[in-house]
Amino acid sequence: MPTVLFSAGDVSGDAHAANLIRALRRRDPGLSCVGLGGSAMQAAGMELLQDLTAAAAIGPFDAAKHLSELQQARRRFAECLDKRKPDLVVLVDFGDFNLPFIAPLASARGVRVAYFISPQIWAWGRWRLKYVRKHVSRMLALFPFEKAFYEEAGVPVTWVGHPLIEQAKPKKTADAARKEWGINPVRMTVGLLPGSRPAEIRRLLPLLRDAAERIARSMPGVQFLVPVAPGLTPEALAPGLASDRLSVCFSQGNIQDALQLMDAAVVCSGTATLETALAGVPLAVVYRTSWPTFLAARIVMRTPHIALANIVAGKPLVPEFVQRKAEPKAIAELIVSWLRDEPLRLAKREELQAIREKLGPPGAIERAAEAILGELKEAPLSAE
Repeated sequence: MPTVLFSAGDVSGDAHAANLIRALRRRDPGLSCVGLGGSAMQAAGMELLQDLTAAAAIGPFDAAKHLSELQQARRRFAECLDKRKPDLVVLVDFGDFNLPFIAPLASARGVRVAYFISPQIWAWGRWRLKYVRKHVSRMLALFPFEKAFYEEAGVPVTWVGHPLIEQAKPKKTADAARKEWGINPVRMTVGLLPGSRPAEIRRLLPLLRDAAERIARSMPGVQFLVPVAPGLTPEALAPGLASDRLSVCFSQGNIQDALQLMDAAVVCSGTATLETALAGVPLAVVYRTSWPTFLAARIVMRTPHIALANIVAGKPLVPEFVQRKAEPKAIAELIVSWLRDEPLRLAKREELQAIREKLGPPGAIERAAEAILGELKEAPLSAE
């Protein structure tokens, strides 16, 4: 019975990996899946060695706060390699951990490594290509420009497309979603998406609250909708948005059900920017990180944008407010300008639809599963 050993970190990677595991097990019900990840992967049928979703961080400085947890995860991964002798290792995003600390463990034992959801090496940290060339047998790319990047670097790569193409659909009707979350159908709705990582939420919630208060002063009657990321609760987020001036509702479950209700949104940089753009919601992208992480990133950044929606589009479709530029006044003024100008809002929605064409046809998870099964058939590597 073949065994695949996974390593995923953040909530988004956990969700995509869970869908991949389901697709693999549909093709081969006898496939054994084990690894590091989160509750979604466990629910999909993976034996969970350790939950890493709480340890997800941006950059090495923030990740250092979870050092002992990550060291423990690495030890468990190494033990599993030795005891279970998997046929293939599949890494999912989480590049600051997976590339330098996990991939070498596998290749040293002669185990092939497939990488699903490439770290953003093409944007920053190109020096990490040495880990990819040495330890990764097959990169599964989500974007066409990633395929070109890895081909040029001499890395075996398969473009599978982006899973969001299929997932970017509401499961509830708008009326049903409004009723469930207490959204008034005659009032304008602004989405507030503070991210899923604890450090992101800690830094961004005060900013979102202050911006929301300014929006509410300019647009009396506006309401705010906060999609709650997996692993979080409304009760955990509510204190950071508490204000007598704000009417705030929280949604849980499929984010597309919430996005369909929004007239505009303020979104933490990450996958959510792409999800919001695909839903056609005009959005402002915000981000604040620790200053050491930001300054280090500035040195190595090779792209003018941080928002995934802009990177995919290849141009600044959505405004970005980063570090010192992430000010409540500027963010609120932009959102209010969209709320007051329906033709402008509709034009933005139309413009954002162009991103969909960059993500490939439906079936990304199925293509990724086929590529991984193909890697399982390849001969093992020579142990180092």
